[in-house]
Amino acid sequence: MKKSLKISFSTLAAFLFFVSSTAIAQQSDYQIQQDFRAEYRELANRIDNAVSSDDLSDIVNDIDELEANYSEYSDLLNNALYPDTFSDRIDDLRSRFGISEENINVIEQLNERVSSLEGELENYRNQLETIDAERQDLETRMEEASSNERRLSALVRQYRQNIEQRDAFTSQFLESLIERYQSIDPGAQSEISEASERLQDNPVELIKTIIAEYTNSADQASGLEASDYVGMRAQHGYFSDVWGRIGDRLSETFAPDNPVQTEQEVSDLLAAWQASIDNKLWNALTTAFNQNGIELPTFTSADAFNSALNTYVDNAIDLSMETNSEEDYERFQNFTNYWNDTVKGNWGELITNGNVLSHSQIAAIDTKLSNWGETATPTSNLMFILFLVSLAVIIGLVVLLVTRKG
Repeated sequence: MKKSLKISFSTLAAFLFFVSSTAIAQQSDYQIQQDFRAEYRELANRIDNAVSSDDLSDIVNDIDELEANYSEYSDLLNNALYPDTFSDRIDDLRSRFGISEENINVIEQLNERVSSLEGELENYRNQLETIDAERQDLETRMEEASSNERRLSALVRQYRQNIEQRDAFTSQFLESLIERYQSIDPGAQSEISEASERLQDNPVELIKTIIAEYTNSADQASGLEASDYVGMRAQHGYFSDVWGRIGDRLSETFAPDNPVQTEQEVSDLLAAWQASIDNKLWNALTTAFNQNGIELPTFTSADAFNSALNTYVDNAIDLSMETNSEEDYERFQNFTNYWNDTVKGNWGELITNGNVLSHSQIAAIDTKLSNWGETATPTSNLMFILFLVSLAVIIGLVVLLVTRKG
């Protein structure tokens, strides 16, 4: 009886130990599954919420550590994660990490580009303000020195240098915009558009400011000559060309809500700037030609200027064909010298860049000058004089022969 009871207790103890071990094992397996899920979720959240490279710095090592810690339980986890597997979850973390890292790199590069652009815009704005302040000071001093011709001449030279400095600085800015945005792809354009919302100012707004300053400068300019206004026209032509090439991209990038309206606003500003230049350009050109003895018909536009030049030359050719005098030839030489030395020689590139005259229009005038030169050259009397001399010699010889015979 005692022996039988002893066996029963032993059996019971063994059974209890087995049950206890199984429960502990089951509890341990469950804990492993829960711990893995918790660590997986924690890493996934860290990846998804990362906003900088620093946030991602330790995650790669943590993923490797998670894989190493639970790889021996892969079969257990495979059953618990079905239809996913332990490897699927690790691969998912690495895939999330790669995507997040790529996105953060793009964002950080974009932030650098935006910060760089903002710095450049601020630098340009400051320098432009300095140049404009110098221009305004020079304008004031020129007004005060209007009675002192020598001092006024020196101030005008400084004023021209100020204009050239601003033109060069603005051209550099526009060339930078062309380089950046002429071939920008839609993806980068969209990214820059989103990031540009943080800018206090943007290239389109700065372009508007620059054009407004140029317009004001043209309105206020005084004491300048035709070449100065032709130069202004050339700068306007360059500005218009750049805007025509990248204006749509700039508007879509920096004014995505109303790109068409923004593009039209800049076009209107360019038109107003040209009108301010033209208000003084045509009078200045008329004066310049008059001062050199060339009285052109009245003109108030580029087409009318070209027509005036052609009319002057055509009339001169007709007159030369009728009179063929020394005065006609002098008029031809005077116009030709001024045309070649000043208009083409000094203003040539500015005139074409500013759309005052085209290359073909200049070539047409050159062709007419060749015709004018032929008709204006006085017909030589040399042959008539030689004929008279020859006739006199013949008559003399005849007289001499007759005398000798007599």
